[in-house]
Amino acid sequence: METKKKAAVGAYISAPLITVLWFTIASLVFTFILRAPSPVPIFISFAVIQFISMLLFAILPGKGKTIVRVTSMFLIGSALMLMAGIFGRTNLQIEGFFFYLFSGTISGATVHFAMGKVVGPLLNNRNWCSWGCWTSMILDLLPYRTNVTWQKGRLSHLRFYHFALSLILVTLIFFGFKQTIVNTNPAAQVGTITELYWFLIGNVLYYAIGITMALIMKDNRAFCKYVCPINVLYKTVGRFSLLRIDGDRKKCTGCNTCVSKCPMSIDIPRYIKNDDRVRSSDCIMCMHCIASCPQAALKTSVGLDIAGKNYTK
Repeated sequence: METKKKAAVGAYISAPLITVLWFTIASLVFTFILRAPSPVPIFISFAVIQFISMLLFAILPGKGKTIVRVTSMFLIGSALMLMAGIFGRTNLQIEGFFFYLFSGTISGATVHFAMGKVVGPLLNNRNWCSWGCWTSMILDLLPYRTNVTWQKGRLSHLRFYHFALSLILVTLIFFGFKQTIVNTNPAAQVGTITELYWFLIGNVLYYAIGITMALIMKDNRAFCKYVCPINVLYKTVGRFSLLRIDGDRKKCTGCNTCVSKCPMSIDIPRYIKNDDRVRSSDCIMCMHCIASCPQAALKTSVGLDIAGKNYTK
């Protein structure tokens, strides 16, 4: 039994280790280079939550894996929503990030995007999507967790339109109407009331659209696949991620059990049969593919490669 547990943990161990490494690097940078150590306690807390959650994911059977992953999302996602979003009145949506980026101000939004969506994915891939996202923490409670084939055509372009619309809107407000919306005072502990309203309304819309799409398409992750604008960032940065799913071509039988459990409908065996890691920018590192493989052919791994074509069902 102990041997099996050790083997199970071994298949997943790269994910929690590189997550802790990333939070450690970020803590050192913020403390000694940026001279802004205030986010470090949060980094440490999130690192501990994800490390423990991922280890439990490796050990626990069946539904226990989903429970600890969703718990991680609730602990991290709700903490950010309350502390930074609501109490801190910071718009953590992509529009808030653009406003702060244009104004050259470091805030909760810029730190959040740097950690989870711009720099972080270079190390730990789309870890945020499965272990910290406050939108997905609600969507993953819905009953449609099995694989659903991607809808091709215009629907798959919505995320790019959403990203472009958000960027154009912020650009017009900031440069055209000379309105910053956000608090550009570096000493400010909270954002503006406008930020808070934008953040709350944006989240309500995200939940409404995400739940509606899930119910119609019978796919919990329909919003993540087609609408979420962060996908555009991930498709760029995630191409170079060190952390990916890997597999043993000799063990893989092509049974597609892993595909049936993949919430992003990735054709995992196609990568493995080509002796590739799963170099898909749509992989959200939920690791349910590893847990479902009857041949124990999959694992997490750290390496250097560039994501190529997305093989999806």
